[in-house]
Amino acid sequence: MAIVNRIRRLFRADVHAVLDIIEEPEAILKQAIREMQEALDWKRARLARDQRNLASLKESEAYTTEQLAKIQKDLKLCLKEGSEELAHKTVGRKLAFEKHLAAVHQRISTGEKLYQQHTQEIDLQQGQLESIVEKAKLFVPTTMEDSAFSVAESVLSSADRGGARSYPGGMRVSEEEIELEWMRIRENFAKGGAS
Repeated sequence: MAIVNRIRRLFRADVHAVLDIIEEPEAILKQAIREMQEALDWKRARLARDQRNLASLKESEAYTTEQLAKIQKDLKLCLKEGSEELAHKTVGRKLAFEKHLAAVHQRISTGEKLYQQHTQEIDLQQGQLESIVEKAKLFVPTTMEDSAFSVAESVLSSADRGGARSYPGGMRVSEEEIELEWMRIRENFAKGGAS
């Protein structure tokens, strides 16, 4: 039985090796980069929705706080005039607005945590994509016009990046510094040296 299993594994390995040769590795790499960029675009859209939701919640918070201030003035007026029935109704409105405000505060807190988490996920995946693109530049031949290198370049140039990136330790590095260092590394590599 063990021999049959070994023969099956060898046969499957040979089939997979043939498929790997038939498939175009460059096309697979380009597709993988596109899919990673699409996933990042989807997450950025989700982040924009999160931001709009937070803005809406903060508007609701401001409106509710404003209404509570008006109700507080109405209560003082009711006490001054001695209208107990109207004061009772106003207290009911006040309690309803206070409960609403507490719920809004809870939703804002949760929304801000999610926004922060989603921002960190995007930053991490953007870094991973950039790393893969850099590796693709080194390992995939760039003789064709529509090579993985050109796709990688277009993906990175279309990505929404700031003028500088943050790295561990809070260090900021500008895109110009990165590009100059990359040129130096390529130049050293072309001369046959290691960077």
